[in-house]
Amino acid sequence: MKNKKLKIFLSRLLLIYGLHLIIKWGDETFHHFFDFTLRGIYFSTFVIILWMTCIYLLDYLKKKWFVSRKQPYTYLGFCIAYGYIFALITNIVYRYVDTNYFETDWGDIGYFNPMLILGILVLFISALSFNEYFQAELSAKESQILTEKLKKENAIAHYKLLQTQIEPHFLFNSLSVLSSLVHQDAGLSSDFIIRLSRLLRFSMTWNEQMFVPLKEEVDFMLDYFFLMQTRFGNSSITLRNNICIPSTKDFFLPPGTLQTLMENVIKHNSHSLEIPLTVYLYNDEKFIYFGNNIVYKSKKINSTGIGLKNLSQRFTLLCGKGITYNIQKNNFVVRLPVITKNILHAHINY
Repeated sequence: MKNKKLKIFLSRLLLIYGLHLIIKWGDETFHHFFDFTLRGIYFSTFVIILWMTCIYLLDYLKKKWFVSRKQPYTYLGFCIAYGYIFALITNIVYRYVDTNYFETDWGDIGYFNPMLILGILVLFISALSFNEYFQAELSAKESQILTEKLKKENAIAHYKLLQTQIEPHFLFNSLSVLSSLVHQDAGLSSDFIIRLSRLLRFSMTWNEQMFVPLKEEVDFMLDYFFLMQTRFGNSSITLRNNICIPSTKDFFLPPGTLQTLMENVIKHNSHSLEIPLTVYLYNDEKFIYFGNNIVYKSKKINSTGIGLKNLSQRFTLLCGKGITYNIQKNNFVVRLPVITKNILHAHINY
């Protein structure tokens, strides 16, 4: 990120410096491009500072008011009016200082000089076009690099996810539970088979994707939770799902996010009818929260933290923010950034 900002700054500085030389070339009172008189240094400093400020201020206004790809004509019209204002400021300040402090004779040319203003405006639009092109090329290359990194992170995560779902140990436990259910509850065993098949189908379907709709991810986690709840007993593990988002199709998560967190909860906590394990899921405008009450096991399991670290890296690549987690009043809470289509578009050109 720092390298990108430095490259953009240097490219803009070089561009503005070159354009100010063109303005000097059009002013006959300067003897040559590199006029190191006090007047020449003043002019160079003034033009460079003013127009660097102009471009960076435009960046701010663009982020606040415009999405140029969706409003190209409105943005173009704004840029022309914006450039005209700065060209007019350049003309007025330049003439005032030049005539009052350097006593340069401007003849009958007033504070409003249409030729100078038009010339500066044309140079500004040309500079802006180059700047937009340079930024687009730089963003495209960075997006390509981020996408490759994300694919690598997802490849590792998907492999572990797929391995978790189809490893012999998991299938053995699931089939063992199913064999007991068949003789006890035909309806529950049918639900168990359906959930297990959906679980495996999700692993195969989304295996190559970088992100999945929140609804699909929640359904996948619920299927996994159902299998675990059936295996350990309905009352020993409970889930409170209070996700409240207008349209879960417009929000995304890396595949296997919630299932990984659920697996960690079950792995690192004890659960029984006397002390049940409660998992809760809720959200606000910016984050999704996945938490549980901490029920310590008699024998502590060492945690490498690789799963959460990998998950945080995948979020960072997708939206620029990693996950955070902490302990609040004997509850372990993981905070996941909400990822929207606009955020995906900004970071990976989705």
